[in-house]
Amino acid sequence: MGGQRSAGREVAAGRQPLFGLAEILAPVTVEEFLADYWEQKPLVVHREDPGYFTQVLTLEDVDFVLSTSSLNDGDLRLVAEGEELTISQLVPDNVEGRVNGLEALFEQYRSGATVNLMFLNERWPALATLTRTVAKQLSAGVHGNVYLTPPGSRGLTPHHDTHDVLVCQLHGSKSWTFHPTQTALPLQSQGFSMPKAGAGDPEREFVLRPGDMAYLPRGTVHAAKANEEASLHLTIGVNPMAWSNVLHAAVDQVSATDVRFRSSVPVGFVDSEEARTAAAARLDELLSLLATRTSAAGLIDQLSSRMLQRRPPALKGQLVDLEALSSVELTTVVRVRPELQWLVTVDDEELHLEFHGKTIDLPQYVEDELAFMVKADEFTGGDLPGSLDDAGRLVLVRQLIREGFVTTT
Repeated sequence: MGGQRSAGREVAAGRQPLFGLAEILAPVTVEEFLADYWEQKPLVVHREDPGYFTQVLTLEDVDFVLSTSSLNDGDLRLVAEGEELTISQLVPDNVEGRVNGLEALFEQYRSGATVNLMFLNERWPALATLTRTVAKQLSAGVHGNVYLTPPGSRGLTPHHDTHDVLVCQLHGSKSWTFHPTQTALPLQSQGFSMPKAGAGDPEREFVLRPGDMAYLPRGTVHAAKANEEASLHLTIGVNPMAWSNVLHAAVDQVSATDVRFRSSVPVGFVDSEEARTAAAARLDELLSLLATRTSAAGLIDQLSSRMLQRRPPALKGQLVDLEALSSVELTTVVRVRPELQWLVTVDDEELHLEFHGKTIDLPQYVEDELAFMVKADEFTGGDLPGSLDDAGRLVLVRQLIREGFVTTT
């Protein structure tokens, strides 16, 4: 079983978060979405169900966030017709200015500016759950931005994003237009540049109402305007791992150990035809070496670990778990943490359980017990199969609770 690797799969039905990718896309299935729309073309779903996203975020929730939070440039921005304004530009950097920051923000909002709450998933539990779930399902980095636009106003002018976008309309309605694509699936370095003649005639126009959703592949040129009432929508930004990232990782990996990849291009290649010919020949040699010096499976494993390390930990209830650890017995009901993303590497002697940016080394003989845990909805230490005796089962369960893999809550 040397080198075998398995990834965290969908959690069991009994502890599946209420909202995930399937719920965002319904009635389109995840399978249909990936086959027919993902990175290919936009998807718009009209539901006529205004309360569909209520459990994720509401206008009242956003009011609460604004009225109770410290206002920082890293948390929000104001946008009107493509012009951006930060909180620090609105108020002086002193105590009185900070006190009046919320009023200054609402003054801009009353005047037509869109309030953009950035990375709200880092501060709102329901969005944190949703983005972690979507990140797991799409093997991508995911964030959640919220846009509150006053009636009849437009925040951003036509532009494209360098990440895929899932739009969930939460309150009010917004009229959307799609324009001709400038760059298909752009890299992060390939931002939108407005042509001199403008964005071009709209290719598609539609209205999103509460409960509706839209998917925009990265590179889709779009703009949106609120209608007769304030519009609130959630943008779930998806940053997938591109093949260019994989190839960059391959070059970095080989360059770290092979001096030939770190040597310079032949001197004089700018002015000398002979030097350019020699450079081309050396490049052919290095490209051939790259294929022989790297392992495709190894690179994918390496990037999987890197993606896991970037994910925020799912540690709700950890303090409660640690306080209750000494009272955990073989009859205590526990479960693997919902939304947790993990990888297991199996070598000839150990299991390497990777999650929350760390790796836990376990004896290979607990493989059956671990496989049971990750598939079960809930379980007790006494339920575990495998070769461990009762004392060993209890030690294993308590260890994984302590490390944050298993929870009692």
